[in-house]
Amino acid sequence: MSEPAPLQTVLLCSQCGRTFAHSDMVQIAGNWVCGECKPAYLSRVMASGAVAASPRGWHYGGFWIRFGARMIDGLVLGVPLVIMFALLIPNLLRTQGDPSNPALAAFAALGLSIFLGYFLVLICFVVLMLKYLGATLGKMACGLKVVRADGSSLGWGVSFGRVFMWNIVTSGIPYLNSILMLISGIMAGTDSEKRALHDRVCDTRVLYKQSIA
Repeated sequence: MSEPAPLQTVLLCSQCGRTFAHSDMVQIAGNWVCGECKPAYLSRVMASGAVAASPRGWHYGGFWIRFGARMIDGLVLGVPLVIMFALLIPNLLRTQGDPSNPALAAFAALGLSIFLGYFLVLICFVVLMLKYLGATLGKMACGLKVVRADGSSLGWGVSFGRVFMWNIVTSGIPYLNSILMLISGIMAGTDSEKRALHDRVCDTRVLYKQSIA
């Protein structure tokens, strides 16, 4: 006698209410969706940045709240750099008239050194904030915190790795950064745990602080 065929799991589509085989369904933002409903539902999830809940009661920060946190970080942490360049630009304008002027080369080297120094200090500052506070200034303002997959705080390696993945790999490589940032944004908008590219690599989660026990 031939063995009976294994039973195939049947799931209910959260959008149209019809039942489908497990292989014909996809989970988006914690809900099972059929292939026909997937495009429209995916668009709504990305547009709303809805917060997904986990069985542990965690509420994950969606795309838009994290985008807002990035904007706050950019404004706050970028102010010192803008001030420095505002002070240096008048001197640059006075020296650029003569290309052979050694002062121009010296000034350009000084400006590059200041920029690189500021970037290194900024990286160290963000790593320290993630290690000891679990959040950058923008995330703190938005009520978010970064944790490991098990809810524990970040260590030095994970803190640096997360900063490196976002600031150097995802957004720091010319031309490639636009593609990687788009991919990372789509991941954060569609993943059931709202994980962006650097979250997946470093195994971290971005949560609303009030949802952490």
